[in-house]
Amino acid sequence: MKHMGEYEILSHVEMPECSIRIIGMKESERVALHHHEKCAQIYTVLEEEVEAQVGDRTMRLRPYETVRIEKGVRHGVRAVDGPALLLSLSIPPLDREDQHVVE
Repeated sequence: MKHMGEYEILSHVEMPECSIRIIGMKESERVALHHHEKCAQIYTVLEEEVEAQVGDRTMRLRPYETVRIEKGVRHGVRAVDGPALLLSLSIPPLDREDQHVVE
């Protein structure tokens, strides 16, 4: 399995219909460009700013801004100006074997 990037999973909660992770990234840390075949994801920034790449779009997200990533769409995220906190919601729950790095 290729490397998923440099970040810390601060919380992981799994429920029947979804899983929720809180991801912490130090400045310049990132979640590598990847996709999921079995789940859609929703990212919401909790603290600071991140740069998210979703398909061919790159966007800067500030606190409380949200982006939805459909199944099969490549995506990644990185902290830009300092540490960042990100909520990741996966529907259905994220399967560890369903993280396909494309870099």
